[in-house]
Amino acid sequence: MKKFELYWRDLNIGSIVKTYFDMRDFGIITYKFDYLAEPSKNKHLADFIKHSILASILIEEGDEEANDRMVKIENTEFLDLVNTTDWHLINENGEKEIILCPIFHEDDGITWMIDMKALQS
Repeated sequence: MKKFELYWRDLNIGSIVKTYFDMRDFGIITYKFDYLAEPSKNKHLADFIKHSILASILIEEGDEEANDRMVKIENTEFLDLVNTTDWHLINENGEKEIILCPIFHEDDGITWMIDMKALQS
């Protein structure tokens, strides 16, 4: 199993153990960033993680109307976190990989994709 450290800018969000790969990588994250009790300095990021977890639950439940509302919230409140190259992984060899904004799930699940545009730069 591959292991990574997840960062947003210079903030270490947590350690990931990759458990599955399909079109997206999937793993389990052990948070170092306490998004439930984070002080106001990182409130926006903490709110995004909570939002992402709730949105992933609604997607799994198939509630399309609620999912549409979550997408609208994401596009108005969290676009700065979604459309950025500030997310990255550090692998076991210390190599940095730029990723697209990850999706956080309940029970400490996380999915992510390598940012192919960043690889081409």
